[in-house]
Amino acid sequence: MRKILLVPVLLLSLLMPLCADAPVITLSEAIESAMENSTDMEIARLELQSSLRSASNASQYIPDLSLTGSATINGSMLGNTTLDKMSGNGNAGFDIGITMGLGTSMIGTTAVNNAKRTIANLTYAMSLSDLEQGITKSYWTLVSSKRSLESMENDLAAAERAYDDTKAAYDSGLVTSLELSNAELSVLNYEYALKQLQDAYVLSQDAFRTLTGIEGEFDVTDFPEIVYLSLPTAEELYNKYGESSNTIKMLHASVATSEAALTLQQVSSLYPNVSLALNYNLGGDAYMNYPPSAENNFNDVASATVTVSIPISSYIPGSSANNSLKNAEDSVEISKLELNAGRKDYISALRSTLTSIEQNRSNIEITSKKVEVAQNTYDLALESYNAGLTSFSDLQTRMDALSSAQIELINAESEYIQNVYALSFMLDIDYESLVTLYAEK
Repeated sequence: MRKILLVPVLLLSLLMPLCADAPVITLSEAIESAMENSTDMEIARLELQSSLRSASNASQYIPDLSLTGSATINGSMLGNTTLDKMSGNGNAGFDIGITMGLGTSMIGTTAVNNAKRTIANLTYAMSLSDLEQGITKSYWTLVSSKRSLESMENDLAAAERAYDDTKAAYDSGLVTSLELSNAELSVLNYEYALKQLQDAYVLSQDAFRTLTGIEGEFDVTDFPEIVYLSLPTAEELYNKYGESSNTIKMLHASVATSEAALTLQQVSSLYPNVSLALNYNLGGDAYMNYPPSAENNFNDVASATVTVSIPISSYIPGSSANNSLKNAEDSVEISKLELNAGRKDYISALRSTLTSIEQNRSNIEITSKKVEVAQNTYDLALESYNAGLTSFSDLQTRMDALSSAQIELINAESEYIQNVYALSFMLDIDYESLVTLYAEK
């Protein structure tokens, strides 16, 4: 029987090596590591650079430039009449061209580029927020797994002590073999439960390493202090934070994009478009004869062209250009409807999160009371068992009830922290600021 009691010690030494000596990784350090190692964030950064480059307004004011050069040489090796004459001529020149659009087309393009830049920055910010949320959830899940593991270690130690006491009583003839078997079974059950939690913790660590790029052994901090919050209604929170949240700003950006597209469609379909082209050519001929003589003829030509294009088909109902214009107008209305719907969804999500936080708080209060009562009941049962007044089965029942209540409390606290963090992400304010602002007085 003593071999049974050595198994959990061996398991702990193998599966939880040197936890006390492992470096402690904070949540902020985990997020920073993920930023540096995340392939998704590197892709997001490159996509942001590409989007901002494509949406630059400067390109509108840089004309299209071209430089073309040519050279031709013609001649006669024998000359026209005698062998002692050689003649030839050459032609060379180059053109410089400058072309750019002027006027109304720039108005629409500027609006479109401004909207593109806004969406590009918001897309990156939301990718960053998504990564932080994923790391945060993984981190507190890992912390919860660690706490559950530590709680089960204590339960196993209590079961081992009960077994030792039962074994001593059995050897003295004070309890039956059934009592001893029940004590042994209790140890085995807690060993099994501990092994399950150890495996879950190892898997959580592996998942966390994958997300953050952290290598080697590491430890995590405990839960932050449970601070109960006195939060406003969902509508009040929206009025204060909603319009500045990335979620709603993205919907506003969609409206701006559709309006910019409409502006571009209008200026290209309804208003005249002006373009300017400048060209300059320098070239000519050079004549070479033998005996030496030269005759050269160079000249240059400059030209400027202004083109005005007046659309007509856009004014004809049913034409392709007219339909495109109306579709752009419809897109603006659709994006505004989506903005209003998004506001309602956002408030609904806020309301749901607030309800979850209140439920989590209630669960913490209930499970805290359960742990307190279960602990008192277990202490009384242990007293009675040691005095020979109750059976081991009754003690085991109290022990299991205490273990279950402790795990329930850990889970309730974990859910509370997770939901408060979820609210901070929804409002786009950090967790500490949220707690400071709305902590119960």
